[in-house]
Amino acid sequence: MNLLYLHGLGSSPRPDKVAILEALATNVWAPQLYYRKSNTVFSELLPEAIRQKIDFIVGSSAGGFMGYWLSKHLNCDALLYNPALAFQSVMQQIIPVEASQKYEKKYQIILGQQDNVIPPQSTIDYLQKNDQSEHYSIDLHEHLGHQIDIDTFKSTCQQYIKLSKR
Repeated sequence: MNLLYLHGLGSSPRPDKVAILEALATNVWAPQLYYRKSNTVFSELLPEAIRQKIDFIVGSSAGGFMGYWLSKHLNCDALLYNPALAFQSVMQQIIPVEASQKYEKKYQIILGQQDNVIPPQSTIDYLQKNDQSEHYSIDLHEHLGHQIDIDTFKSTCQQYIKLSKR
């Protein structure tokens, strides 16, 4: 499995989270992204993700937004934490998915009910309006906020990445 890890806005790929992913995937690509410096992060990621044959994406917040759109282009599974789908504080140019392109994979979305940065209902509303429900599953975590603690990250990655390997 070739996995892409996309950190959130104002963050970086934390070594402890990368280590968890390295235990679950053959190859892990975890680039440092500068969402505020460039609005073309997506168009920079896409050709490299294709070259690396990425077949699973893990993303959080702004990285969850990128992961959502990249997974559609790559037709791969994804695990997205509090993805910034409904609104972004930093705008990014996204290459639209062509209507003829089929998306057959599934993405798992983890939402923290205590998230005060990206309210979980905004993500739910966005998905209900803009996506087909057979493409995603939502897992609400009652005590989780916007930041994903290492224990939640590890347990959900182990659960959902292993499921996609089947």
